[in-house]
Amino acid sequence: MNLNWLSAFLITGLFSVVMVAGLALLLHLQLGLTRIANFGVVGFFGTGMYVYGVLYVRVDWPFGDPWQFLVCALAGTVAAGIAGTVVGWLIADLDVDAMLLGTFGFATMVFILATTQKSLTGGALGMGGLRFPYKLGTVKANEALWLLILVIIVAGILFYVARVHRSPYGRMLIAVGDNEALARSLGKPAFRAKLLQFTVGSAGMGLLGVMYGVLERFLVNTNLGVELTLAAVVALVLGGSARVWGGVIGAVLTIGVFDIVVQSYLPLPKSWYGQAIPVVKQMVYGATLIAVLMFRPLGILGGMRRDKLMRRVHGA
Repeated sequence: MNLNWLSAFLITGLFSVVMVAGLALLLHLQLGLTRIANFGVVGFFGTGMYVYGVLYVRVDWPFGDPWQFLVCALAGTVAAGIAGTVVGWLIADLDVDAMLLGTFGFATMVFILATTQKSLTGGALGMGGLRFPYKLGTVKANEALWLLILVIIVAGILFYVARVHRSPYGRMLIAVGDNEALARSLGKPAFRAKLLQFTVGSAGMGLLGVMYGVLERFLVNTNLGVELTLAAVVALVLGGSARVWGGVIGAVLTIGVFDIVVQSYLPLPKSWYGQAIPVVKQMVYGATLIAVLMFRPLGILGGMRRDKLMRRVHGA
């Protein structure tokens, strides 16, 4: 297959769009449904990425790829899920401010560990040795296939989120998010429901971290900045935190615009690409978040279509 039309920069940009869309979808289940404010998305993302990287590079496995990748990827995903269980258990019954501080504190801990544990992670210098679990001949072909695999994974996450919305379990999550006290009074296991959803979402974030680590093939602690969390939050809020497709649309309008349209097709001075554009991007993200919360708090897609949901449930 001729991939001359597909540049390495475009592959990276599309990968970022799909990855942030996946993170926003998982954040939608936590924030949009159960009202768990997670500002530590990059912490769970980084847990999966670094657990995978350390096991893949530092352990002498008796077998090679693809089994080595699958075992390490599973370990990274499970580790992120366990971290989500612990953090979720600590914050599930707290108010929104405490949730934000707790999850942000966890992300900071992951960053500090990735920086200080030099024998495992390489510290600030980073850690190489990662590779694709297959060989197609060219780097571009490997990256293009990896992008396709990521699209399939995020499509699976989208399918799962849509199924949750239509299920009795999803309706319980909505009830817990709308009025937890009322849900508890009706005998709903609110704490367990929130903890389970936070665990599943965190594990999914860890899996996306694994996918990103393989594409980068070199892990550095700068990948664990707050920018990734901010991108997922802005994408979700812009698209609509209560709607299934909100995070996807938001990711296209934010990451897609900056990482693909602005950097690829606008005639900007080359000197801007080093520092100016990343700084401007974060400023625009922050301004977008403020503007949406002020003038369109439910996002582009608006609130949840519960009337449509009820018709599907009852066949009306």
